[in-house]
Amino acid sequence: MILEGRVIHKRINVGSKSEHEAVVLVSTDGEFKLRRQGGHPFDDPDMHALVGTRIRAQGFVSAGQFIMEGYDVVASESED
Repeated sequence: MILEGRVIHKRINVGSKSEHEAVVLVSTDGEFKLRRQGGHPFDDPDMHALVGTRIRAQGFVSAGQFIMEGYDVVASESED
């Protein structure tokens, strides 16, 4: 599956034991916690580096997360 959208930091799972700040992909298909296949689920520097960009990513959705297999940066926040 391919999704395109903005990458932001956002508090997710508010009010639950798993509440935390996460890197989130905001697309026309919804908002998904963004993970890199094989990357650390909570602290992946590669994901934090994408905040403020618009990406087109290939991957799959699992339990409300978009697990990326690859991506291209379409624009940075200043170009958006």
